[in-house]
Amino acid sequence: MDWQQRFRDYFPITAQKIYACQAYSSPLSPQVSQAVQAFFDGVTYARADKPEWLAAAESVRGQVGRLIGGAARSVAFTKNTTEGLNIVAHGFPWRDGDNVVIDDQEHPVNVVPWLHLRTRGVEVRVAATEDRRVTVDALWQRVDARTRMVVVSYVQYSTGFRADIQTLAARCRNSGIRLVVDGIQAVGLLPIDVQGWGIDALACGAYKALLGPLGVGFLYVAPDLLAELNPACLGASVANQIDRSVPDWTLRDRPPGDARHLEGGNINYPGVYGLARALIMIDEARVGRLAPWVLGLAAQLDAGLRGQGYQLLSSNREGENSFTVCLRHPEAFALRKYLYAQGVVCNLLDTGALRLSMGGYNTPLEMDRVLEITERFASDATLRSQLMRPTAAQSYVRA
Repeated sequence: MDWQQRFRDYFPITAQKIYACQAYSSPLSPQVSQAVQAFFDGVTYARADKPEWLAAAESVRGQVGRLIGGAARSVAFTKNTTEGLNIVAHGFPWRDGDNVVIDDQEHPVNVVPWLHLRTRGVEVRVAATEDRRVTVDALWQRVDARTRMVVVSYVQYSTGFRADIQTLAARCRNSGIRLVVDGIQAVGLLPIDVQGWGIDALACGAYKALLGPLGVGFLYVAPDLLAELNPACLGASVANQIDRSVPDWTLRDRPPGDARHLEGGNINYPGVYGLARALIMIDEARVGRLAPWVLGLAAQLDAGLRGQGYQLLSSNREGENSFTVCLRHPEAFALRKYLYAQGVVCNLLDTGALRLSMGGYNTPLEMDRVLEITERFASDATLRSQLMRPTAAQSYVRA
């Protein structure tokens, strides 16, 4: 059995549907579900000791570090990408007149925390992109001497555009600017090296390319940025200890470079157990094989859709493409309805675009099938008219 078939077998949904909705949420492998259940079984029947949970968390912290090319102690567990971004946004030592640069393609998750900084006197600058391409030059047009931070998604949710993080990181580093990356659309499927590339902070949830459960994620923070952060909220943790030997008590000095002080109270241990199993699956398949596989599937789909006359919002340029293909169509709602009726899971975005996003479990034959469906939709005006009605017509259900 080759690696791809083994990986595909982890996802029983592939026997029933063509799942092309990776960018929305990964299908959950039974192995991941079972790992979460195993945690709850321990609590239900024996209540596993807290040291066991902490040891498991440290092991997973190491798995995450190896995946992203960072030190394990630079990784803090969060509940989602939003929490990670907020830790950085509200822990950073902003000064009056400082600004942060974002772009006009970002998901609201990577916009709201930064806009909220305006209440603290921080200027938020939105870089205007051209043809939806989030380039280094587009971002840099809004940078000036008071820019303290640039924030960008590795892969954009609404187009699949892949940013040139390495070039952007080098430019930020040369200018003394912090680079914060939203990695949820990419980490686990595309290569990343936070230390080698020079990323200062990376926030990521587990339920997309990482194949994990909802409610758990991580934040990587480079040691020098970590030393600057003063978290808005603190809680007791392995890295936040009370010194009771002095009058009125005090917090012990934080271990240098230890991101665990950003955690407070119990982390999502069931989610961590599930993430541990998901990371094993990714490690078995290897990002070095997953990335060219999913990029090839997306390229196959992109070329076919363009040939059928669809308007593609995604870039097909090398280095800018990803595993996500987005298209615009005046009857996108009907197209999604038809794809669903044919067993293809995809989604409509808040932008009105239709998005198909592939994982390592997808195959070239599935892309051929998708293109057969889109070809019929494009060529059959009667079918499109039927699909625009409020209720489904039986004639198109399983063409």
